[in-house]
Amino acid sequence: MKNIQWLSIALLAACLQAHAQQNNMQRAQQILQWMKNAQSDSIYACFDAKMQQAVPLSQLNNMWSQMEQQLGTLVEEKEWKQDAIGGTIVYYSDLKFERAPIRFMVAFNQERKVNGLRLLPVPAEEKPQVIPFDSIHLEESPIEVVTGTYKLPGVITRPKGKNNLPIVILLQGSGPHNKDGQIGPNKIYQDMAWGLASQGVAVLRYDKRTYVYGKSASPKGKDITPEEEVIEDAISASQLAASLPFVDAQKVFIAGHSLGGLLAPLIATRCPSVKGLILLAAPSRPQDDILKEQLHYLASLNGDTDEQLLMQQYQQIKASAPEAYWDYLNKYAPVMTAHSLTIPMLFLQGERDYQVTMQDFAMWKLGMFGKPNVTFRSYPSLNHCFMEGTGKSTPMEYNHPGRVSEKVIKDIAEWAIHQNE
Repeated sequence: MKNIQWLSIALLAACLQAHAQQNNMQRAQQILQWMKNAQSDSIYACFDAKMQQAVPLSQLNNMWSQMEQQLGTLVEEKEWKQDAIGGTIVYYSDLKFERAPIRFMVAFNQERKVNGLRLLPVPAEEKPQVIPFDSIHLEESPIEVVTGTYKLPGVITRPKGKNNLPIVILLQGSGPHNKDGQIGPNKIYQDMAWGLASQGVAVLRYDKRTYVYGKSASPKGKDITPEEEVIEDAISASQLAASLPFVDAQKVFIAGHSLGGLLAPLIATRCPSVKGLILLAAPSRPQDDILKEQLHYLASLNGDTDEQLLMQQYQQIKASAPEAYWDYLNKYAPVMTAHSLTIPMLFLQGERDYQVTMQDFAMWKLGMFGKPNVTFRSYPSLNHCFMEGTGKSTPMEYNHPGRVSEKVIKDIAEWAIHQNE
């Protein structure tokens, strides 16, 4: 079986931008070295016109010596990293001097000229925004989603002692996600499960087959497709949820995020247990269009939009999955499939999402026009993970601690509770 790299399209696209970003990071490291060696002329030559006006050569000449006079000798130069500030990629290292640490930051324009050079105090370390599990009002119990020989660990979260509950089955996006949907320090599906349960909705979440079984996620000799990655297990999970004694079988809902949202309408056509759909950041356009758009967006953040390079990156991503995988998605018409359904649907979209954009959201709206039981909600400040932010969204944003928006969780809970009444 042709190997598949178990990464989401967006994360893989971000990885393929690493070469250009690495070049800029090496430039930033060189600038710091020049500063330590008092090679001000070399630094000044790398500045764009605005920087040359803002920071004259005479100021550069004394910058390092003045820092050492104030802070003492440089003790340690920590690992170089990158981040995004207002949609601009910056490269930085935390420098530990005898008396205080300083963050050395460099940014580049599209011509690879320095358009930002800053020395700032090192900010306090960010900690995950952990909210303890409410064991007084909620309970969690292990459960197993079984499809043939595949057994996936899962967990049920629900209000303690309550019955006739609506239940939401969480379907992850592409990639080998665990039941909590952990990305960096964030656990987006755990946030959703705990939040929904606190508002009266039971939640079933489970590890994806690709997370548990890796390359063995499809039968030997068969290339993997979304059928094995998502659909088969989602049907099993929905049937299991409908059989639970504390669940209202008329309120079994799938909440699919990203790839999970794309495939949710198809799952509903094959599983009568599903009584409604919640589509979070669900793609509606052909995968090729979305992939190319993501690559261009990520390249624009780094100022490197060379079309030949972007085509090479596109081909690398296409080669990372079997042809059967892409063929499956190309033959699937998600909007038409959703339009054929009679069950209620809720579409949710973060307006800062660069992976699945407002263009996808608009196509869902157009395709569902005239259907009375379809609801749409969009959120101006939320990203693909439905977390708050400002400015352009970037892959580095997911490395900062955050939580799924309470407004999103409230909207889902209210919708689920009042459906099929």
